Amino acid sequence: MIDFIKRIEQTIGLSIKVFFVTSIIVILFGIYVANLIYGNASLKVANRLESERLMLIKKIAILKEENAILHKRYLEWEDVNQ
Repeated sequence: MIDFIKRIEQTIGLSIKVFFVTSIIVILFGIYVANLIYGNASLKVANRLESERLMLIKKIAILKEENAILHKRYLEWEDVNQ
């Protein structure tokens, strides 16, 4: 058994302990990154930003209409005062 482990260590170039510890660290880091990208917190932020974007689009449309009305009133006022 010990000879088998030593052959594996020579093939890998690392000790078995270092290989397993490194593998576990890489797997845990991968799970952490996946949770950041696809987790509930990022989904909540994406949904909040989408609803905020839609609200701002509606607000822009309302302000454009208000601006058109005010611009028309201004031009009519200018015509009367000339």
